[in-house]
Amino acid sequence: MIRAYAATTVRLTERTKRSIHMRAVAFVAERYGLEPGAMVALECVPIRWRRGSGASAFYPRPAHGFTGPHILLRVPSGDIARWHTYRRARARFSTPPGGIPLDVRILASAVLVHELTHALQHGISGAPRRRYSEVETTGNEIEFVRRAAPEAFAQLVPVVRAAPRGRARAVIGHAVPPRAPVHGIVALRAAVIRLAGRLGAVIAPPRVPRGTRSPTPTGS
Repeated sequence: MIRAYAATTVRLTERTKRSIHMRAVAFVAERYGLEPGAMVALECVPIRWRRGSGASAFYPRPAHGFTGPHILLRVPSGDIARWHTYRRARARFSTPPGGIPLDVRILASAVLVHELTHALQHGISGAPRRRYSEVETTGNEIEFVRRAAPEAFAQLVPVVRAAPRGRARAVIGHAVPPRAPVHGIVALRAAVIRLAGRLGAVIAPPRVPRGTRSPTPTGS
């Protein structure tokens, strides 16, 4: 699923819809090297066109009066709309928080590329099902925009994978010392107490410093 937000009005005529549709189908077919029959199967996935902002989606089961898989495609009003992508590290890039202005017809085709990729993942073209992934759909969407609108692609920002939490990390160039094993401390204290009982003397068990937690690294 992907969301588009309207900025401002391209008439959604049958000719415009056909252009948006075939541009997306041709891109996906070329991207995956689809045979003519598979391309036709993808082209025949019904589209429920809606004007205005909101979410577009691929539905693998009957819904909204359709008897099988179909796509809901929302086309924002106006000539220019804001493009927003998923933020996935493996897709490498995403749109900034405020989105990127994009011609509404290019945006509609990019969103349709995203949803047609979901259709491929569900085996709609007759090919084996693919693993469901928003990384794959987002990557295809971004590649479409790179070819269709290089100036918009240039405004994407890189996505950096966050460092995993819970791991000891280096601080100012020095590794954080590991915590002392608790079971070793308990065994040592028990041995000292047993020895003290045998000697008939009271020996206070030595204090063993507790393990220290890793300090928070600068900039985390």
